[in-house]
Amino acid sequence: MKLILSLILTFGISFYCFGQEDKAIKKGDKFFEEKNYWQAMKAYEEAYNLNKTNAYVNFRLAKCYLETHQKAKALQYAFDAVKLSEKPSNEMYFVLGQAYHINHQFDKAIETYQKSDPGKTNQKAITKLVQECNFGKRYVANPIDVKITNAGPLVNTEHHEYLPYITADRSKLYFTSRRPGSAGGKVDADGQLFEDIYVSDNKGGGWDKPVNAGSPLNSEIHDACVGLSEDGQTMFVYKGTNGGDLYMSQLKGDRWTKPEALPINTESFETNACMSPDERTIFFVKKLAEGSRDIFTCNRTVGGAWSKPKRMDVINTPYDEESPFLHPDGKTLYFSSKGHSSMGGYDIFKSTKNPNGTWSAPVNVGYPINTAGNDVYFVLSADGKVGFYSSEKDGGFGKQDIYSIRMPVESEPKLALIKGTVKDEKTGKALEADITITDNESKETIAHYTSNSYTGQYLISLPSGKNYGITIEKEGKLFYSENIYLTDKDGYKEVNKEIKLTDSKPGSKVILKNIFFSSGKFDLKPESTLELQRLIKFMKSNPALKIEISGHTDNIGDQKANQTLSEQRAKAVMDYLILNGIDKGRLAAKGYGSTVPIASNDTEEGRQQNRRTEFKITQ
Repeated sequence: MKLILSLILTFGISFYCFGQEDKAIKKGDKFFEEKNYWQAMKAYEEAYNLNKTNAYVNFRLAKCYLETHQKAKALQYAFDAVKLSEKPSNEMYFVLGQAYHINHQFDKAIETYQKSDPGKTNQKAITKLVQECNFGKRYVANPIDVKITNAGPLVNTEHHEYLPYITADRSKLYFTSRRPGSAGGKVDADGQLFEDIYVSDNKGGGWDKPVNAGSPLNSEIHDACVGLSEDGQTMFVYKGTNGGDLYMSQLKGDRWTKPEALPINTESFETNACMSPDERTIFFVKKLAEGSRDIFTCNRTVGGAWSKPKRMDVINTPYDEESPFLHPDGKTLYFSSKGHSSMGGYDIFKSTKNPNGTWSAPVNVGYPINTAGNDVYFVLSADGKVGFYSSEKDGGFGKQDIYSIRMPVESEPKLALIKGTVKDEKTGKALEADITITDNESKETIAHYTSNSYTGQYLISLPSGKNYGITIEKEGKLFYSENIYLTDKDGYKEVNKEIKLTDSKPGSKVILKNIFFSSGKFDLKPESTLELQRLIKFMKSNPALKIEISGHTDNIGDQKANQTLSEQRAKAVMDYLILNGIDKGRLAAKGYGSTVPIASNDTEEGRQQNRRTEFKITQ
């Protein structure tokens, strides 16, 4: 009797467990078909806990893990699914191959991939995967010297954090997250919250607690920061409109403007954008009709409109390309691709702009930055020392996390990062001033910038190889002049300039730093033209003003000769102004030799500052 009761009880429990297992599997299948892999995983895990020998459950769990950030966990389930099946399907072998691949067991992955296609019906796809494994073997055997660090629990959560974008000086970090507290509070079909943009400040070398960027950047739909200018005052925003479009917003004071749709948008999908330092070229990702993603460029025309998009032939492959990032040096493009020499998923590549405007063949940045998983959204600080990207690594805080990379010491970027504030000399208040960058040799205007009206801050990157003139102007103030000369041999330099603009009144002075003479001579060099024309414009805009042009030298050499040279140089400038329509009665020229230094003559840097041309308002 006891035996009969025991059998009945055992049978009943088994029947109950089978029913619960079947119910959990059906629930998992429903979520799986909806591509809600997180919920599907929970349901399959429920079924797995009831019966660990179900090959189908193991197989589906492996596929779910491969679709999430915990890809490494897929291997055991994929292996068991094959082992528990009397006759494993080709798809089971393929999933096992993927699991070996993602865990960098490349030889086993190759063997299993080939086993998954006995009839050679998917030979093209299998050949590509085998090629990725061979690239992976090479990269892992020759790792690069980098240190990769999770951005920490203040930035990362158990939810998705990705698309990191930094200002060139690493003072601010913008990123996108799907965490609770989003503007719309909506949930996507995959069970994930809608995207919102967050911002974090650099405090003592670490990132402060991020805050939601709020309206108007974030709204009830998907909002993602997909590009940021080096000064942090122009943002490219992706919004889930019209299939996915690009928008642009400007930081005015302490508020972002309402994002405006870019004219390059189509009914297709556009995302991830960056701008060249001169703001004349935009790089962005566009989805093609056949479904793959490519990187395109548009150039700004003379009238300010954008040209027709042009596909970057050397950069793109038959596979997906993503996340273009042009370094502030203006010639190094980073992007992610599933093609080229990827070791699996998206890998990060680098291409350099040639002197003739073409781009070099992309180069894989190597392991451990790249893995067999998706490595994407890479950006790099102006000094080339620290990179940021998002990755689905084991040991993270959640799904996708943001990581920093201490980059290998190679050749430093060839550029100057000029930053500081523009303020009113009298009140100390921040000023929104116009900043013009010119090439003194070609006489070409390279770019226009604006200092922030709330902080007065500005940040400009200047690629090497040019003699730059920088002019800062504000209505009612005297303009400020600066010269930055960067040869092709110059490496990275960072210059802090706190600019104080003075009122246009008697006694106010301006040093004309883009007036050039050959050593010991007083003939104006051609590179002086733009500065002279700016002074002429200023005089014509202020017809009542009278000025004194003054010449100054250092104390090297004969003092009498220095006095004469300073007088001749001042007169050369005055003569140019008169020749270009400025009334002689408004001008005076005076030489001071070395009698009025503004820096020590004991150093070359000081002597260079003392060799100068100024103008002073006399009336």
